[in-house]
Amino acid sequence: MSERLKSSTEETAESPSLVERVYTYLLERIIGGAIRYGDAISIKKVAAELSVSSMPVREAVKRLEFEGVVTIKPRSACRVRVPSRRMILEVYEVREALEGYAVMHGRGRRDPTAIGRLRVIVEKMRLLSTETSAETRERGAIELDRQFHTEIIGLAGNELLDGFFRQLSLHVNMTLMHEKTYHALEEEWAAMHAEIVDCLESDRPRAVELLRQQFARATDLWKANGTPDQNL
Repeated sequence: MSERLKSSTEETAESPSLVERVYTYLLERIIGGAIRYGDAISIKKVAAELSVSSMPVREAVKRLEFEGVVTIKPRSACRVRVPSRRMILEVYEVREALEGYAVMHGRGRRDPTAIGRLRVIVEKMRLLSTETSAETRERGAIELDRQFHTEIIGLAGNELLDGFFRQLSLHVNMTLMHEKTYHALEEEWAAMHAEIVDCLESDRPRAVELLRQQFARATDLWKANGTPDQNL
């Protein structure tokens, strides 16, 4: 996304498109992990980054507050909420159900183009294992995992489902889970995803079962490696 969203001469307080673009910018940064849970969001800093006034940023942040993503206190910082233990587990339960539905009932499940995109992602996962930097591998894994599961949801061909998945990812993103699970799963990570893709074409119930196993392993590792309170 362009850093400069709109010139000040075009900007108005009532511009829903401008507020929407600021909101999307913040949403993508939270989902991608650039803004972490617990971080403060500076209205002035975001406005400066996007070359807009503070008003559309405040409106976008209010929308995030309404959605339960941030907390705003008078004369205090706007802060991204840290998801509770219960929320994290519930989000992953819902994600498992949604991805299973997309695989079994989605209109795009037999789309060779979609399967091809998933195979490209899996190949990138394999290549990532050759990276010598552990930090680079982990950052790359977070992004590729996000792409993979977004494509799985996309098999449903359902825009409402796509939007719901983005909201779930906004509350509990891939970065949060990978910090506690990736190193334990790293050696088999690419192979796990490759097997899911292979089964999408020939044995969809098996693909759903593999997704279920993947979610179960990730949540078990997360519960074992996190803190007793919020596992962050």
